Amino acid sequence: MSGIAEIIALAWRILNIANIFFIIFVLFFERKEDSRRMAWLLAMIFLPGVGVILYILLSGHFFTHKKQLNKINSYGLEQHNQILENQQYFFRENRANIPNSVVKENLSLLDMNISQSKSLLATTDSIKVFCWGQDMFEFMKKDIEEAKESIHMESFIFHNDKTGNEILDLLCRKAREGLSVKLLYDDMGSLRTSTRFFNKLDNAGGMSLAFSPIRWRIPLTINFRNHRKITVIDGKIAYMGGVNIGDEYANCSKKSKKFLWRDTHIRITGSSVPVLQSVFMTDWFITPAWKTRLKKLDDITNYFPPSVFNSLNEKILNNLNNNLSDTIFGKDKIPTQILLSGPDDIQRTEIEDALIRMIMSAKKYVYIQTPYFIPTVQFTNAIKIAAYTGVDVRIMIPGTWDKWYVKAASFEFIRESMEYGVKFYHYNGFIHSKTFVTDDKLVTIGSTNIDTRSFVLHFEVNALFYDKKLAIENKEIFLKDIENCHLAEKNWFDSQFILRRAIWAFCKLFSSML
Repeated sequence: MSGIAEIIALAWRILNIANIFFIIFVLFFERKEDSRRMAWLLAMIFLPGVGVILYILLSGHFFTHKKQLNKINSYGLEQHNQILENQQYFFRENRANIPNSVVKENLSLLDMNISQSKSLLATTDSIKVFCWGQDMFEFMKKDIEEAKESIHMESFIFHNDKTGNEILDLLCRKAREGLSVKLLYDDMGSLRTSTRFFNKLDNAGGMSLAFSPIRWRIPLTINFRNHRKITVIDGKIAYMGGVNIGDEYANCSKKSKKFLWRDTHIRITGSSVPVLQSVFMTDWFITPAWKTRLKKLDDITNYFPPSVFNSLNEKILNNLNNNLSDTIFGKDKIPTQILLSGPDDIQRTEIEDALIRMIMSAKKYVYIQTPYFIPTVQFTNAIKIAAYTGVDVRIMIPGTWDKWYVKAASFEFIRESMEYGVKFYHYNGFIHSKTFVTDDKLVTIGSTNIDTRSFVLHFEVNALFYDKKLAIENKEIFLKDIENCHLAEKNWFDSQFILRRAIWAFCKLFSSML
């Protein structure tokens, strides 16, 4: 018994020494914004030992797949660098002759995304916007049934429920038909789903992988999750947005009887599809299960059908490398950039930067839908300045929240933002949509929430469209959603019991960790 006590005492001393070391590190060497540094300092001071463990797991300094990811990213950049350089040269030399007025007015945003985010300007030939998961699933299932060569899907959440089984059964059927079927799910997001469920696809001739597995191991990557939702069919059709695979997203779960689950997802075709295909391939090959199999980058072609690479080469390496006036600005083509961010990037905040630039360039309005509102200092300043200068800033948030502590922190941010003139609308249900629309010109739809987790820690993907018609369509969707909302009143926030407001302020203090 005394031996166990000695071991516990030794472990406690080690944790305390580590606690002091990390406090010094955060005080003098941490380069993140002050609010995040303060949150971690408070955690280590008031929770000695435990705070250190949380810092290792959640701080963002211990991403463990950089070597493999850099290898794959280098391969992708090698293929795209020439196109990026050509696009930069084209826009630099033809600034006055850009035939698309929206692109011409937003060249600074376009340039930033090309130079800093390495985001090609591609095209979307057709787009369908889904406001309800159940509608999206019907279209997706039909496209999967008609697939001829490949189905590549990644999702943060994949539940073993009615919706999940319908999708997985379809994937298994297509795999048995000989198609290349690959499913990538996030291990943390799908933690409640047994790996035996996904093994059905492997047994049918497809392949499933868990992104950054945390089961049965020390989860140093617990905070680096793949939050992207992408499905690419035959390299020609792509789905992306906020909808995961599960009954709640299809409004057929027990939760749906209590409140509606409103989301936004899109179906696209065009040269933006193979760009999303390359995103999937990058995510696929950085998963640990492939570390021992992918000896050479040439091996990639052994695991994807040639048609995938032909599509990539033809549409990215050729079409986007030729006359941009024809390939990008042709009739009925929507100029599109696929924006990525994640813990693998030095900058990490590419999507946040693009959103802030959209806000700062708006002259009339900014309409935002987000399930969580825990903004960074930079984002808060952007909406504050926009509101101060007369821009109509409206943000739609849930009326019913899925996490009480996120709601508490969000309420304090909301109360403060309302002082700047920002209008908030509580949706009568849970709104999981992640959309931005500005000035009838720009619209972005994707997986990114307004919080530090999405901006810095998660792998996210957004599509940015430079198109008046699409922007107006999404503005009208936002205005229609307002009919199912109630306007937040600052008086209500200010009149709440002091203890409740204290809880809001306390949660806000730790908002960068939520």
